[in-house]
Amino acid sequence: MRGVRKLVLALALAALFAFGLSACGGGSDDSTSSSAATAPATSGGGQGSGGSQGSGGSDDQQQGGGDSNQQDDSGGEEDSGESDDSGSSDEPSADFIVPGGDNSVQTYGEEADSGEREEVEDLYVAYTDARAKNDWSALCKDLSKTITVGMVKLGEQQPALKGKGCAGVIKVFLGQGPASSRVSTLDGPIASFRVKGEHGFILYHGSKGIDYFVPMVKEGGEWKVGALSPAEIER
Repeated sequence: MRGVRKLVLALALAALFAFGLSACGGGSDDSTSSSAATAPATSGGGQGSGGSQGSGGSDDQQQGGGDSNQQDDSGGEEDSGESDDSGSSDEPSADFIVPGGDNSVQTYGEEADSGEREEVEDLYVAYTDARAKNDWSALCKDLSKTITVGMVKLGEQQPALKGKGCAGVIKVFLGQGPASSRVSTLDGPIASFRVKGEHGFILYHGSKGIDYFVPMVKEGGEWKVGALSPAEIER
């Protein structure tokens, strides 16, 4: 069974990496946001962010610093050109900005309207409830196809999991740990939903003062959860 769990983890990583590639659309600016959310989310404990979100950062971060050594007409040095990644103070995501950190998730795309944010909140609450109750079939219905198809393909490669489908494989992947590891970290409403096209990130304040983000992907006009577990925003 240990070998089965290792194989499940390997394919889960591959599936989530595939989400990262699809989220970035082939461009370099968005890839940092996508890979940031997917790679740490496979750990089951939702670790990584802050410094581990990616090296690209926002457009301001990538452009800043280029004129730091240029001098003005008076002979003094111009402004250092350091990026201002504080975001708009009137946006919900501003509460999640990490001063001096990589805020590519927090500044990804644009803030969704309240109606869309409530839509993904209902979805994510249902997902976390299914996870806490070990309702693997319901959980698979809320996941993106990138993950569910990956789980099915994994099952076909393992005799013990062949024909089990997404629910059977995820039961092995998530169901082996203590029940406490599947308890929702959501402590209140979704605070922010950053969207760009058919991809986005929800951000929320969790229990014990820890903040989290989760990638989302729109399929057939409906939002789906794009990672098995949330990822921490390290401060």
